[in-house]
Amino acid sequence: METWNKLLPWIRPYYAMKANPSPELLATLMSDGKVGIDVASLQEINTAVKYTTKENIIYTNPHMIPYEITSIKNTGIHIKVVDSMNEMKKLVANHFFPDVLIRLKSNIYDADCAFDSKFGCDIEEAIAIIEYAKYNNICIRGVSFHIGSGGKFDRNIAYQKAIAYAGKILDKIENPILDLGGGLLYNTDLEDALGWTRYIPYTLIAEPGRYYAEPAYHLKLQVIAKTERGIFLDNGVYQELNVYHRDHWKFPMLTHYYDHETGIIEEIHDYVTIDIFGPTCDSYDVMEKIRFPAHVQTNDTIFISNMGAYTSAGAVDFNGIICASNSN
Repeated sequence: METWNKLLPWIRPYYAMKANPSPELLATLMSDGKVGIDVASLQEINTAVKYTTKENIIYTNPHMIPYEITSIKNTGIHIKVVDSMNEMKKLVANHFFPDVLIRLKSNIYDADCAFDSKFGCDIEEAIAIIEYAKYNNICIRGVSFHIGSGGKFDRNIAYQKAIAYAGKILDKIENPILDLGGGLLYNTDLEDALGWTRYIPYTLIAEPGRYYAEPAYHLKLQVIAKTERGIFLDNGVYQELNVYHRDHWKFPMLTHYYDHETGIIEEIHDYVTIDIFGPTCDSYDVMEKIRFPAHVQTNDTIFISNMGAYTSAGAVDFNGIICASNSN
């Protein structure tokens, strides 16, 4: 938060709660007084209002679940993202008239998780939405996009390209808001990625999720078995390590070993390529062909840093095994 406030004070961040909705993280972020919350469901709204006011919440899912619309409308959320005429007609049919941000394609495909295949309209669709909004007295406040999540692509180039595309619609809106979405890693150079936006003539907001959540939590694992078939851990693809399948996460190279008896930290040199299994009775619960320390034994503990984003948020209690964030 301090880094963002120092380097990008002209961009109002709205924390993307889906990255990690833990009470401790939400309370910490809201204590800053400069961070809002980006929600994408009714349940997230109900959680968000425990920590901030409705004026500090934006709803960025372009598609509301029909049976939740009345409830969402009654919360008083004032900004809603839309990327299709279908959603605009849904708003009108339900007499829901929030300020709208049009979600555009970013035209960025370098991220681990690119979003243009699922979200974002093109310029022609956006113009149609603007015309429909005028006819139905809906206020179009601006534009949003998302350059994609994860990966080591050049954020500076990605944002410049996406903003240039968005400019074709922003020029048609009076005093527009530009929502830069997310796409930042916790260690992204903010000055390089977005420092140049200081003089852009729009009101700038963003939806950082991974940026805040990733370094907020670390993960402790335990080796529960070592067999000819692989290493079994007490956490797998149904718990926090669901990021292996869902988020293009790679098991990190474990480089050092701490001996509790001697108090010595030793560098690891011997590795094997082996399957890593989670604790459930399901063959899907596997991370295949991982480079792993050869000397690891049952009961050894593994520590992985920066595991706060899209980990516990996607965990389930399949097979009756709870995730680490819900245990002691």
